[in-house]
Amino acid sequence: MEHYFEIPVTYKNEALLFNGRLTTFAYDYTFYVNVNGREVVFEQDGQGNLRAIVPEVKTIPAIEAELVAHIGEVLKRIQAAW
Repeated sequence: MEHYFEIPVTYKNEALLFNGRLTTFAYDYTFYVNVNGREVVFEQDGQGNLRAIVPEVKTIPAIEAELVAHIGEVLKRIQAAW
């Protein structure tokens, strides 16, 4: 099952809005977030924390790790609201 939503993030004093998708399967779920045209995957690790999987593309500028961390924090807040 998939659910689509928007993720508001404030990063470097700028309000950003990212498109997200939540997929669920049994008790597992994965967030997919479109960041600058690339899909960053957020999934739970063995301890229940979110980890990010960022695709490496050499022709496109890298996604800043701090931005990924900010998105992860917003996803944690969304997760806690369930």
